[in-house]
Amino acid sequence: MKLNVIKVNPVDNMTIFVMDRLEPSNHIKIANKLMEYGNVHGEQVGFIEEPITAKGKSLNTLRLQMMGGEFCGNATRSLAALIVHLNLPMVNKTEDLYNVILEVSGINELLECTVRKTEIENSYFSKVQMPLPKSVVNSAFQFYNKMISYIRVDFPGITHFIVESKDIKDKEGFFKAIKDYTDQEELDAIGIMFYDSITSFLTPLVYVRSTDSLYWERSCASGTSALGVALALRRNSSLHEYIKQPGGELEVVVKLENDKVNSLYLDGSVKIVFEGIAYIDDKL
Repeated sequence: MKLNVIKVNPVDNMTIFVMDRLEPSNHIKIANKLMEYGNVHGEQVGFIEEPITAKGKSLNTLRLQMMGGEFCGNATRSLAALIVHLNLPMVNKTEDLYNVILEVSGINELLECTVRKTEIENSYFSKVQMPLPKSVVNSAFQFYNKMISYIRVDFPGITHFIVESKDIKDKEGFFKAIKDYTDQEELDAIGIMFYDSITSFLTPLVYVRSTDSLYWERSCASGTSALGVALALRRNSSLHEYIKQPGGELEVVVKLENDKVNSLYLDGSVKIVFEGIAYIDDKL
């Protein structure tokens, strides 16, 4: 099987887009093959489809269907940049800004992205208005006979646990404990955001249930957003910060109103790094 694919780099969260329309039942198998080291190799795969909502159809936009049906902010930002790069018709240009509205798996509402070009042909900055968290809970979890405090932030399609990095030596062991603890909830995706509050450095570990994939991501958009929300609520004030991660920085803006999150934006670079054909074993 030959597939038209495009690989993008949103702050090193390497994402593969499949441009062909495929049978949804094959998405997970195809994604796992594409992510392999011996193939295109990436951390996640998104399938570009026609919209399924009435509003999405009326806007003649595209749908981003992530490999496990999860929501991904970096992939959403990346698809918006790719649409601008390919000069597709669903772009609304205002001065030097390119506005793109997308339908995305894991959430019900359409998302709006703002893309800015740079002097480099394949390089963009893309900002997405993130969905608001469904809940934010402060709690603690017993791990190796020690109570570990965490902040749980539930977004549509993914749940993040923010913990102080220095408190946990066995980080993958901590993930396994959290996964077992939440197993009955059957969460679509789980992110453990190991945050160093001294250096303001975030190290994301993300698990997608349907593909059973676990990655130390170089950056995580929804995890950065979760951290921004947690910090804003802790400080009881709106927030605008650049969060350092292994792959670079993501900019998060959180607006509070009456002690609640009123709006949430995530911004950062996106580079288109590869366009071509991927070969997949026909025996899926």
